[in-house]
This record gives sequence, C-alpha cells and structure tokens, in this order.
Amino acid sequence: MKDFKPIHAHILRSGQIMDSFVASKMLEFCAVSGRNIDYALHMFNYIDSRDAYMWTTMIRGFVQVRMPEKAIEFYYLMRSQGFEPNKFTFLFVLKAYSLIPNSQEAIILYGKLLKLGFYFDEFIRNALIHVYLKCGDIMAARLLFDEIPTDNVVIWNTMISGCFNYGDTESAQKLFDEMPNRNVASWNAVISGYSKCGHIDVARSVFDVMPEKDLVSWSVMISSYVQSRRAGEALNLFKEMQLSGIQPDGVTMASVLSACAQVGALDMGRWIHAYVAKNKLRHDVFLGTSLVDMYAKSGCIDTALQVFNSMPQRNVCSWNAMLGGLAMHGRGADTLALFREMESSGLAPNDVTFVGVLSACNHIGSVDEGRRQFDRMENEFNIKPKIEHYGCMVDILGRSGLIDEAKTLIKNMPVEPNVVVWGALLTAFKIQGDTDVGEEVMRGLKKMAPGDGGCYVLLSNIYAAGNQWGEVEKMRKMMRNMGTKGKVPGCSSIEVSSVVHEFFVNDKSHPQCREVYELISRISKPLEVEGYVPNPSLVLYNIDE
Repeated sequence: MKDFKPIHAHILRSGQIMDSFVASKMLEFCAVSGRNIDYALHMFNYIDSRDAYMWTTMIRGFVQVRMPEKAIEFYYLMRSQGFEPNKFTFLFVLKAYSLIPNSQEAIILYGKLLKLGFYFDEFIRNALIHVYLKCGDIMAARLLFDEIPTDNVVIWNTMISGCFNYGDTESAQKLFDEMPNRNVASWNAVISGYSKCGHIDVARSVFDVMPEKDLVSWSVMISSYVQSRRAGEALNLFKEMQLSGIQPDGVTMASVLSACAQVGALDMGRWIHAYVAKNKLRHDVFLGTSLVDMYAKSGCIDTALQVFNSMPQRNVCSWNAMLGGLAMHGRGADTLALFREMESSGLAPNDVTFVGVLSACNHIGSVDEGRRQFDRMENEFNIKPKIEHYGCMVDILGRSGLIDEAKTLIKNMPVEPNVVVWGALLTAFKIQGDTDVGEEVMRGLKKMAPGDGGCYVLLSNIYAAGNQWGEVEKMRKMMRNMGTKGKVPGCSSIEVSSVVHEFFVNDKSHPQCREVYELISRISKPLEVEGYVPNPSLVLYNIDE
C-alpha cells in the first residue's frame, strides 16, 4: 500500500482513473492483494463507471477480510443498481454465506442460481454444498451431491470433509472408498477427518498407506499428534519427515514447537529456531508465538522474552504466551507489568489473558490486585469469568487465609464448581492447617470428582494432620469402593541428544533401566550422609495398599 499510493495519485492527476480497466485493477489490488478494504471502498465510491467486475471485486475483498455481512449487503446493492451478478460473484457470495451459516438464505440463493443456469457449474455446486454443510443441513448437501453424478475430486473431497465434521466417519469412509478419482488432498481430508473425530491411530494407519504424501499430509498428522498431547510421536514423525526429503514450512514448525513445549524438548526447540533463521522461513506471528511458548515452557523465560520483544507483530495469543510463561515462572510482578504494557498497546485482552494475570496475583500474594483484576474482566472488558478464573480466585483467597470468602465465592458461582476449584479450596485448608473441611466440600467432591484420587489423598492428608484417623480410614474405604487406584501414574521426562525419555512411577521399561536406578541409589547415599531426611507429610499412605 505504501508503494501503491503514489501510483494512485499519479493516475488521478493524469486522468487515467476514467479508464475502467485501470480503475478495476487498482481496486483489485487494494481489496484483494493489499487487503485494505477501507481504502478500496473509498476508491469504489469515487468511481463513476462501475461494472460487474468491480462489484465482484469488492464482494471478494469483504469475504477475504471476513466481513461476510458487508459482502452480502454489497451483493444486494449490486443487484438493486441494475448490475447482473456473474458466476464469480456467486462464488464469493456463497463463501460469505458459509461464514454466517443461514440455510434459509442459502435456499433463496439456490433458486436464483437455478434460474440463471449457474447451478450446473461444478464450482458453484461445490460452493453450494459447502454452504449447506456449514448450515448443518448435511441431508440437503448430500441430495445436491447425489443429484448430478460427477467425478470432480474437489466436490467429493468437500462431501467427505463435511461427513467427518459431523462425526459420520462411516459415511465419510464409504465415500472415500467409492471415489472414482483420488488425489493427495482426498487422503489428507481423511487423515484430518479421523483426527478431528479423535481417531488418531486410524488417521495414522491411513497416513502410512498413502501412495504419495505432500507437506500438508505430514503437517496434518504432526498437528493431530500435538493436539492429542502425543508430543513424542509428533517429534518422531517430524524426524521421519526430514528423512523423506519434505521441507517443512512455518505451519509445520509451529506444530513441532508445540510438541517441544509439551515435553520440554529444549534442544529440539533450539534447533528449530536455528533452522527457521537459517532457511529464512516466514517468521510470522504464529511461528513467533510458538517459539515464545516453547522457550517459556522449557524453562528459558529470558530467551522467551527476547523472542517476544523481537517479534515485529504480536496478537493476543503472543501476549498470552508471554504472560502465561512469566506467571508460570513465578514472576508475578513482571507479568502484571507486561499486562499494563499490553493494555497500553491498545490490544484487548481475552479470557486466557486473565488466567495468566490472576495466576500472577496468586504468586505475589496480592489479594487486592486479584480482586481488582477479577472485577475488571466483566466491568471493563465484558468478559464473563469462566471456571478457570474462579479457580484462580479461590486459590488466591485460600492461600491468604480467607477461606470463608473463598467458600462464598464458590457458593455464588454461576457455574458448577469442578475438581480444580475444590482442589484449590482443599489446598487452602492444607496450607492453613484447617481440618474443618465441611460437608459442602465433601458433597462437591463426591458429585464432581468421584474418581479423582488426588483430591481424596489431599483430603486424607488434611484429616491426618489433625489426627482424625477415623476420617482418614473413611477416605481410604471410599477410594477403594470407587476404584480410585491412581490410574494415571506420575511421569517425568528428560531430553538427551534431542531424544525425549519418559519415566513413570516404578517404570522398568526403559532400556537403561538398571543404570538409571543404580545412579539414583548412588545419589541417595551421599544425600543421607549430608543429613537429608525426606518429608513424607504429603504422602501419608500409598493408595495401592
């Protein structure tokens, strides 16, 4: 746009703006390439010799910046001024309707397309099927699909993706099996569909038998593992991708960085950072945010700050990653200072932002600041507090000894308290040495967390600290009856030479298991000599007894 404006000025001075071809190309640049729809609208209003192409360009521009209502308004304005829409106009209008699903409007548009003869165009039919799928009318979409048999692979792919989006994996697989032609996008749609439905292993089996894989195939599978918290498998697949000769892009790298963040694979994360710089990959806001998140979650908070400060552009996710990272490292004052900087930048916070802010208030033990920020959410930013925010406030109040206020907050919550909220209250009881837990806590736990061993162990510890051994035994029996056996064992991980090794409680599966336990034994003996005595106050008994 900076280069365009002097050219625009020259065209105005020379009178070439009267040439409809020149005017339409200028408009197309602003609305589509330059993505400056306001400037394009200003130009459009000053063009006298408008044509259908210019109207279509404006509709396309509004769709591209996700202003579908304005695009549809322009479509009706175009018709009211006597301009007849063409096939391309309808393609963008259908795209607008897919962004604001309305089946009634789609039916009206269907009639218009039929009347003008555009219905039989395969691009139009594909767009119309997509609109019906977005409207939730999968039956109408299937009727359109079945009405005129086609071997157009794009239409088949759209229908397959639509079935997956509604969880109908059986119909999607049947369509895939019946396809007259397939391309790599067809396979990618199936991998993505199974992943979205939670069938990651099925998606991987499809991925493994693909006759040809492209960058999207690898990226979709890696992203699916990351979103399913299967970071180790994501990193292994990324290494396979490198061996296959496929060059990753920024999207792939952002997913791999998320995997690194999940397991603290710092060496791999640093390698990716160096790879991005060396290969001059587009360092957009998403990749930058992923780097910040990875460094913060891997313990390198100062490096995360350096990356954050060097980002040319930041969105709310970037700020949230940095705020959350600082809060996670106990740097509450720095978190609040950064939040003030975020406010000064003019960017509005969201609900995730306030989780980090309230966590920071908890770390510095500031009840007043916590209350103030909690009140600001709804009063200043129109953000309704969620269960996470109430959990933070209960923790802030409880750790400061304000247990009665914490109880009142839970009682007046507009949503049912969950296990996190009750856990925060139990932690407060433990810290304050208060053994008068109360019946409402017991009832809440029985209702919300019948199988959560952690809360019952904590509750048992509270009773034991007050020598209420009868209550301790009652807790033990209750856990036995509910089958609470510590189903999820404790896990730790360590990265060595870019390989992440995971260890579970009493784990003997690691190939170097013997060496690991021998080293633990060698470390334990000098500790005992130095006078180290373990503190068993939080492990009063083994649930498995």
